[in-house]
Amino acid sequence: MGEPEPLRVRDALDKLVNQFADPLSFFRELIQNALDAGSQEVEVYCEFAADGEAAEAAEADEADDDAGVLVLRVEDWGEGMNREIIEKKLTRLFSSAKDGDRTKIGKFGIGFVSVFAIEPRAVCVDTSREGEHWRVIFNEQREFSLLRREEPVDGTKIKILKPMTRGEFKQFRARARETVEFWCKHVPGEIRFDDEVVTRALDLDAPCKTRVREEGAELVVAHAEGGESFSGYYNSGLTLVEGDGEPGLEGIAFKASSPNIEHTLTRDDIIRDRGFHRVVGQVKAAVFGPLCAEVFEMLEEHIVHAAHEGQTEYLYAAASWHLEHERPLPDAVLGRHVALAPSGARVSLDSIMTALTSGELLLAGARSPVTDALEAKGTLVVLVPGDAEPDVEGEDAGEDEDADADEAAEQEQPVQKFLSSVRSRVGGHTSWVGDRFCMPAPPADEGEGARWRELQAATAQLMRDYGAKLSEVRLGHFRYPESAIADRVAISQRESYALEPVTDVRVIGMSFFSRRRALVINADHPLVITLIELARSEPEFAAYQLAKLFFLGERLDAQLDAQLAKHTMERRWQRSKS
Repeated sequence: MGEPEPLRVRDALDKLVNQFADPLSFFRELIQNALDAGSQEVEVYCEFAADGEAAEAAEADEADDDAGVLVLRVEDWGEGMNREIIEKKLTRLFSSAKDGDRTKIGKFGIGFVSVFAIEPRAVCVDTSREGEHWRVIFNEQREFSLLRREEPVDGTKIKILKPMTRGEFKQFRARARETVEFWCKHVPGEIRFDDEVVTRALDLDAPCKTRVREEGAELVVAHAEGGESFSGYYNSGLTLVEGDGEPGLEGIAFKASSPNIEHTLTRDDIIRDRGFHRVVGQVKAAVFGPLCAEVFEMLEEHIVHAAHEGQTEYLYAAASWHLEHERPLPDAVLGRHVALAPSGARVSLDSIMTALTSGELLLAGARSPVTDALEAKGTLVVLVPGDAEPDVEGEDAGEDEDADADEAAEQEQPVQKFLSSVRSRVGGHTSWVGDRFCMPAPPADEGEGARWRELQAATAQLMRDYGAKLSEVRLGHFRYPESAIADRVAISQRESYALEPVTDVRVIGMSFFSRRRALVINADHPLVITLIELARSEPEFAAYQLAKLFFLGERLDAQLDAQLAKHTMERRWQRSKS
């Protein structure tokens, strides 16, 4: 078997020239070389020089088909190069125009040769170092000539010439600027394109973010608005690759600049080696540590001091993101205030978790006498502002109810969504105060009580004649925010106007062992208002109608109706005889 044919130098050079998917990636290589040479700034100029005849015509009217030359300059103020560096590191793969020598490529040359991917007519490099001043000229055949200069050069100045029309130049310039900004936007030096600075600090445009510097790495992690993920990897600020985030960090945007990240030879991706995974680990530590703490700190500022206006939904969504991941929360987070009670009292994350762990957390859409009474007893109530509706919970919820709950969750208020995330983390369930408790209000004044006296007395007499175990009968106001009893004619309570579970409001005992309860009538109900007027002339019939309305839907039947009618007629007859 014959020996394989050795790789020809021309083939090697061609491969290096076209080593990058985008020909304009040579900008990145030239700028990186300049930064490596110690330059703190790099100037890129992109100009169009029209041909003689075209130039005269251009003075009157510039046309896209005007012929001319692209003049591209990349200038730095670094250490420059002497002859030894030029011959051993810059030109070793190229042919000398004098002797045709072609040898290995040096450190600087790997990136430099990519400039020929745009097929320039000529490339000129002016540089000085240690008292030596040189000009290197490359022609279309990639052959170079080395000339000594009389005048010194501060750093290295590269000029690239390429024939093109004015229209082609406009397109090239636009793409060139985008390329320079993409690859070099975060480098530590100042990069200018046609005198406009394109570099900026490693940062993210997000309300909640944090910055971490450790072991030579700089990280910026943030909660992206709109939940869109983003990942950017950089080495010394030079872009390596930008993408749509990392698995497990959906909804997180981050930028990581670290010397531990290396790009592939083609510069279109990064090497996912131990160094890369170490950086990813640093990113995750920053997300679940400092960023998590920052989210809850900002949320507390929003709750307590009304800071971060317009960021309610964003902050609650960011906080929910951390709760929905199983990572431990930083200790400082648990004590942060994350909501308000209806009274305005601040509510901590730890207290919400404790209430849920105990079994139930009460929610309210507004402050009411009921919420005030619950808070006075030490019961935690969380304010969920807005038009919120209860969600479906409980072990007996069927598939249809689960689907309804999922649809309702999409319409939940930010606080409600946040509380759902807490619940999914620690268990328990939430209930709306209005569905669980009620508390009628007493008469507003003595005059109001006096107007209710006839109906109150007649109803008490009728219910006792019937055998109901009543302690008293009162009238009250049932209308307050989120009232569950506003449409009821009357309710029963252990004590009039007290806080009462809604499940007990229709309980009236009849047996000897039954506990006496108070009957409270809804003075705001349209039918009761009518009965109050009727009671002035016919209190027994008003009480009869009221009793039937109270029992309607529960125990009212023909037998009960007959008993109530019998007692009513007896009392009516007795009153008429007196």
